[in-house]
Amino acid sequence: MRSRFLSGFVLAVICFVGTAFVIYALSVPRPQNIQGAKQESTRGRNSRERGGISDVLSRLRLLPFGSRERDLFSVIIENHEDARRYQQGLPKALLIQEYPVEGFITRFLATFAVDDVPELLGPVRSLRPYFVETVLPWKTPLLFAGGSPEALERAGNVEGLTAINGLRYPKEFMRDDGIPAPHNLFVDEKAVLFLVNEHQAHVEWPPYTLGAALRGSGALSIMIDYSNPAHNTVYTFDYFSQGYIRDNGGMTSDTRPRNVLIMEIPVTSISEYGRLWIPLIGQGRAVLFREGRVIQATWKRQNFDAWFTLEQESGSPLLFARGQTWMTVVPAMDRVKWSEKRER
Repeated sequence: MRSRFLSGFVLAVICFVGTAFVIYALSVPRPQNIQGAKQESTRGRNSRERGGISDVLSRLRLLPFGSRERDLFSVIIENHEDARRYQQGLPKALLIQEYPVEGFITRFLATFAVDDVPELLGPVRSLRPYFVETVLPWKTPLLFAGGSPEALERAGNVEGLTAINGLRYPKEFMRDDGIPAPHNLFVDEKAVLFLVNEHQAHVEWPPYTLGAALRGSGALSIMIDYSNPAHNTVYTFDYFSQGYIRDNGGMTSDTRPRNVLIMEIPVTSISEYGRLWIPLIGQGRAVLFREGRVIQATWKRQNFDAWFTLEQESGSPLLFARGQTWMTVVPAMDRVKWSEKRER
């Protein structure tokens, strides 16, 4: 009797996943070019992501599938206020790491699975040394467009790291003449697969511990203050998807991260060109937001062979929900506030 119940449960799970996939495949339009993708980006994507199939898919992440080895790659994506409306591909990222760059605006390093490449990615932007250092444990193929001299030297000196500078691949990285430069460089799914085909990184994913949330105080709204209305960020917990709605400078993203991780890593110096030096070896404060709650934590990293170790105040591993994680580095934790009330 018990075995028949388990067999029935497994069959029900398989049918549910298969049905959701078919609905998704039939319902999502496939843009034919960058301009079409840009129009999709600026018309109705927010309303689509707030309900319907994307929310159904987000709930699939709750199913008890274990960690596994995956083939990954990473891309530098711009977050300047003039580029934000053209961003493509972020909802499919497994992990988005957000770091400050010159002018204390932010830029993303987004990591994707090779078996789930977005149709379009971008705007692709330039490299900084700390973007290289954060992927060293995995050595994922890294796609970018130019970079600071220090970053290009760092990437070129790492054995086993495939650094793909899009400025050297004009056939694969495309400019959209309808978007002002330098915010108009994109790479599509076909080009990504061609570029990373022989340089795939087999990585045990995720790099953090999954598990049920422990007790934490309420946090339905999260505010990150960049002292600039064009860059200030607000996350609002969405009960239906169990993810967070991200508003950046008044523009709502089409991502719904299940985990929002904020880490305090001070900027130690600023060069004559305004470029930042952010040391990724050491330890510091962190907070994790998941399921409308906040958990205080710490981060540690002793060398570049391993990613950050994240622990609760008790010393036990910090537990993440299954699904997308959005990590933001801030120079001081006093820039971050949260509330038990929803701001939206």
